[in-house]
Amino acid sequence: MSRAILAEFRKLFSTRLWWVLALCAAGYLALIALGMGAVVAYGDAASEALDSGMGMGMPLPSGADAARMVYSMAGTVAYVFPLMAGAMSVTQEYRHKTITATFLAEPRRPVVLSAKLIASVPMGMAYGLICLAATVLPAALILGLAHMDTGLGEAKTWIFLARALLDFSLWAVVGVGLGVLVRNQVAAIVVALVITQFLEPTLRMLPSMSSSLDARWTTFLPGAAGDAIQGQSFYDLMQEMDLMQEMMEELTNAPPPLPFGWAVLVLIGWGALFAGIGYFTNFRRDVS
Repeated sequence: MSRAILAEFRKLFSTRLWWVLALCAAGYLALIALGMGAVVAYGDAASEALDSGMGMGMPLPSGADAARMVYSMAGTVAYVFPLMAGAMSVTQEYRHKTITATFLAEPRRPVVLSAKLIASVPMGMAYGLICLAATVLPAALILGLAHMDTGLGEAKTWIFLARALLDFSLWAVVGVGLGVLVRNQVAAIVVALVITQFLEPTLRMLPSMSSSLDARWTTFLPGAAGDAIQGQSFYDLMQEMDLMQEMMEELTNAPPPLPFGWAVLVLIGWGALFAGIGYFTNFRRDVS
């Protein structure tokens, strides 16, 4: 098993795929962090502009809460990057036909699958460190220049960041499961984007459209479990701080999130479910 895991590490980090995707994630998050940091740093001006231009005020958070709201953007929007990286760690082997050599070197396919799942955890952690750094550093710089509290001196902020790092690691595991289930690389990327950007947000909104629907089942969706692992998403923080409160209340009827331990198990469970179905439908097939 140890040799199989080491081989997966080499395959993950010896190609350009992981760092190209990480570079895209870092650039994307840095731009978001700079923009959100500027809005928070100059919140009074933004609020006045909304008051005069639209006749409505938008109270902005302050202090360490404002900083954590900006930092939470990493976990809210960037979890899709370790998800896709995990999926492509499987699908690129089928695309480039290296899966044949992998199975020849290790004929026991459960061992190969287990090695891929285990190796994805540090890969997801690497993406988490990159994404969090790309978000926290620019935002903290702007907040510091504006003489605002960056929140980096509070244990609560570091606990939040540690939980976000765990969330990134587990999303990579889900990605590997998805890649086993959907072997085609393009199809896997499309499915990942459809699930995270369209299907799950739609499902989580369904209870708000009918009072007869119980919203508790939505907490077991992968994105909701990820939010619970972090503790709070960007949208949760906005709601707690009364940002756009009325609109949020009208659009969602969100149930309490899962406890931390259950959320971790649920997200791991999604990865195991995808990998299990994929193993019995695709991974055991003969390859050429």
